[in-house]
Amino acid sequence: MASTPLRQQLSTMRQSFFDEGLLDHGQVSYLETLENEDDPDFIENLFTLFLRDSSKYIASIEKALETTLDDFPFILERMMYRLKGSSASIGATKINDETNKLRGFCHEGDLESAEASLQNLKAEHANFKQKLAVYVGIMKQVKLSEC
Repeated sequence: MASTPLRQQLSTMRQSFFDEGLLDHGQVSYLETLENEDDPDFIENLFTLFLRDSSKYIASIEKALETTLDDFPFILERMMYRLKGSSASIGATKINDETNKLRGFCHEGDLESAEASLQNLKAEHANFKQKLAVYVGIMKQVKLSEC
């Protein structure tokens, strides 16, 4: 059985995500119902994929904002849509909110505000990514201790 201190640390971190508004409690609770014997690492895998993919989306958004290519609006919208969808699917509230703000500024053609919004998004993402990576690491430790 997993050590109590690890489980307590995991529980405390999970609650802090909700308290800080980083994760939506309802969405995470729903995702936890999807984890079962057939897919015991569902949440861990979902969070790991988000960490990987969201970084790529943000880099693509940043690159699209720096270019003046004809397909700029298409590329930018596609990456923001993907980031919005993936953040909503795991309940990453602040990332989703910042992405919506960025989309709004881009749709209005306010590139100065869009650049500032992108910097806010990157800061929120870096904070969330760091905390989520630690959380996933503890999840792995708990599961290993249960073997």
